[in-house]
Amino acid sequence: MKRIALVLALAALPAICGAEIYQWVDDRGEVGYADDLGKVPAKYRKKATLIGSQEQAVEIVEQVEAEKNASKGGEPRKERGAEEKSQTKEKEKPLYEGRDGASWKRDFSRQNYEVRSLEEDVASLKTRMATPGSLSRGEYLSLQNTLRDVEFRLTNARKKLEELNRAADRADLPAEFRQ
Repeated sequence: MKRIALVLALAALPAICGAEIYQWVDDRGEVGYADDLGKVPAKYRKKATLIGSQEQAVEIVEQVEAEKNASKGGEPRKERGAEEKSQTKEKEKPLYEGRDGASWKRDFSRQNYEVRSLEEDVASLKTRMATPGSLSRGEYLSLQNTLRDVEFRLTNARKKLEELNRAADRADLPAEFRQ
């Protein structure tokens, strides 16, 4: 009963919102639905139908052309162009353990910023605690707890920076990306 209600609701949905819903049946006989043909598993796309009409769903053009060219022994044109572009980018940007220099630099920048920020917080808290006469006992204890927490976070941030440096050493990352 619930499935019938779901099917009726899904069948009415395209008429209401103008969306396309694709339906297919998998190997186990279960019915699947998707709002985009790209979300339909590849092996069921040819059998997928557009709800509201019993026409077969239109296959994605690049994919069909790629399959035809592959069966003829040739490579699809778009894939070949994409491969050439990615090879050119790889030549332009060397990778260090699968990551480019900009990615490493961004990680180092973030971690260094976090360490500096926490160091400034510790210094600020210590300065405020330097004159305990101007603080109430509750404020002073609160500052102590906050200082302990910030120092703990600073220790962890420094450890992460050390780990990042060790990973960069293993990847033979140049110093220019460690700033």
